[in-house]
This record gives sequence, C-alpha cells and structure tokens, in this order.
Amino acid sequence: MNRFITTLEELAERKPRRMLLLYSGGVDGTYLLQHLQTLGTNVTALHVRIGDSEPSAKAAEQARLFGAEFVDVDVTDRFFGEFAPAAVHADALYQEQFPVGSTLTRPLMAQTAVRVAREHGCDVIGHTATYMQNSSIRLSGSIATLDPEIGVAAPFLGSDLPREQKLAALGKAGITFAEGIHSIDSNPWARVIECGSLESPENRLDESVFRWTRDVADAPDEAVEIALVFEGGQPVALDEEPIAFGDLVHRLNALAGEHGVGRSSGLEDTPFGVKNHEVREAPAATVIIKAHQVLANAVFTAQEHAVRGSIAREWTTTVVQGGWFGHLGQSLAKCLADLDRPLAGTVRLRLHKGTVTVLSVSSPNGLYYTRFGKSFHDSMLEYSYTPWLSQATLSSRLRRIGDPR
Repeated sequence: MNRFITTLEELAERKPRRMLLLYSGGVDGTYLLQHLQTLGTNVTALHVRIGDSEPSAKAAEQARLFGAEFVDVDVTDRFFGEFAPAAVHADALYQEQFPVGSTLTRPLMAQTAVRVAREHGCDVIGHTATYMQNSSIRLSGSIATLDPEIGVAAPFLGSDLPREQKLAALGKAGITFAEGIHSIDSNPWARVIECGSLESPENRLDESVFRWTRDVADAPDEAVEIALVFEGGQPVALDEEPIAFGDLVHRLNALAGEHGVGRSSGLEDTPFGVKNHEVREAPAATVIIKAHQVLANAVFTAQEHAVRGSIAREWTTTVVQGGWFGHLGQSLAKCLADLDRPLAGTVRLRLHKGTVTVLSVSSPNGLYYTRFGKSFHDSMLEYSYTPWLSQATLSSRLRRIGDPR
C-alpha cells in the first residue's frame, strides 16, 4: 500500500530509492530539487506539458543544475481530448463562480507521473502542494488510486516554508523567478494567480497580475459577435467553420481576452475549513461554458435540466476534491456525457467590455415553442384546462394553510 511522506524531516528519514518529482520549473519545485540534492536523493524531474509548444528550457536547465534527470512529456492532446471536454459537459464552475483550472490538469499530471515512474524505476512520486491547495489531494489521491503500491511525497504539507525563504535560498544559487512573490498555475483552460498581495481578499485587487485579459477600460469600444456550433454537447465550429477543440480554446482565449472577458476573483474552500484566495483568467472557458448552458436550457426538459444540474455540481465537487479517477467521479462523468447527446445547435454571442451577451440560440432538438409553429397552438386549443388547474392546486386547496391576509 502507499506510504505517504508529508514533511521535509520524513523525507530525510525515509529517503526514497528514486523519486519522480512533478516539476514545472517554479519556485516550490526548484527549492525541493535543491533540498533533495543535499539529501543525495536520485531524482527524475517530470515536466508535464499542457499547451506549450516546446519543452521548458529553464525547467530543464534547473533540474540538471541540481543533478536531476529531466523528462518532458507533452499531454496536450489528451487534455483537449478527455479532460477539458469533461468540464464542458459539467459546466464546471467552482462553486458556480468561475471555471475550474488545476482540477483538470492535476489528475492528468498524476496519471502521467505514475506511468513515467514505472518506466524509470521510481518508488516515490513527489509534488509540492501545500495544505492550503486542493491540488494536494488531487495529486496524492489520483496517484494512490492509480497505483496503490507507489509512495507519495508531499513534504510541504507538514513543512510550511514561506515563499520568501525559498526565493532567498534559490537566489543564493543564482536562480531568480520573473513572477517573484506570486504563484502562477497556467493551462489553456485557466490561468490561476495567488500569493503575495493576493493572499488576502481584503486587499484591493492588483490588476497588474493579469496577462490573458485586457482591463475593461482598455478593451475595444467595438463589440465582436461569434457563433459557436455544438454537437453532443461539445463545440465543433466557430462562425460555421469546423475547428478542433484545442484551436478553439486558443482562438477564444485571445479574442475574448482582448475584450476583457474571463477575469474572476474568489475564495476556494480547502479540506481544513479555511478558504484560499485565488485570482484567475479563463476567457475561452467562460465563453464556451456560457454557450453550453444556453444550449442545454433550450434542449433539456425541466426535469432533465434539474437532474443534469445536480449531477454536474456533484461531479465538479468530486473532482475538485481529488476524485477524478474514483468510481463516483468516473460514473458521473459518463452520465453527463450521455445526457449531453441531444445538445446540438448554434449559440450566437456578443463579447464587449468584459461581458458575454447571448444573441440567439437555435437547435434541431430545441423545445422552445416557436419551433412547432401553428400546430402547437392548434393542439393546445383541444386541451382541457379545468382538470389541470384542479389537479395543480389540489394540495393547497385541501390543506388551506395559506395566510388569508
């Protein structure tokens, strides 16, 4: 069964034979590489690439500087083929506020890490998530589910070192970071920024941290209109031109971001009751989810819509809390994809000064009455309304508990 290492002290006492470290080239991972070198631990640094066209030269250089083998794996196709589409089926908004981000990438990273760890003979997989990050259970839980025999090292769970201390230690080794005090997690679906002045939601938002989205004041005065075409609940065309999902996300990130769409700031619940403040940008995700919601409203019956909404919220909560590969998470994902089969049609949207306005929706499976024309009204003329009203008001009339005043 898995063994879990949750402090730097335990890491020194129970030194792995060979550790695979999930490594993006950031502050936390680089500090841990430096620490592992002082322990004499053999390390394979795995860079899981999602959306970047080339391997990170900086990450590779830093890994080798600290004596680690560097492995780069591009999983972009899998991200757009399996993980991001699941978020569309679920309209996956964290607490119905903003698109999920690392929720989609962490299980994919864990799955890739398990495979590479087996190939390189690693007995432990390490990551740098803290107790203030849900990524800790997403990574640890996914690894434990996928391979119960491999160890998991998450030393910053129990060894809470200030980011300033890590930066100072790495600075002595001649390593600096452009983002400085801010911690940034970015994938094509969302860019998440935290730490520094963003740590407290009581601080005024530092808008200099945004990179994908323009400030509304600087967005174009002229609006842009787009049409998204869906089949089976997934976008397949932009302005009537077929487009691959990954290309669509790239296009909409640029277009919607230019018009100031997709910024959000909110608090994320952690497993220990307190909340973590995050700022994020997700232009494409914001637009695609909005269009998907509109189409679902046009196609689903009231009962289907209610049931699907409940399942979608449960799936989102489950995967946020690390259950992507668990039985419940997998079952709910299949159900959502199956429910989305009739979702086909076109949604037209206007992007302007940070807003997304629905202009029209059309679907061959839509239940809006104008699709049925005069035949619907003719059929309703034959309907007997008295029994319907009598039945619909029966319980209220019998109970007589209403306030007559």
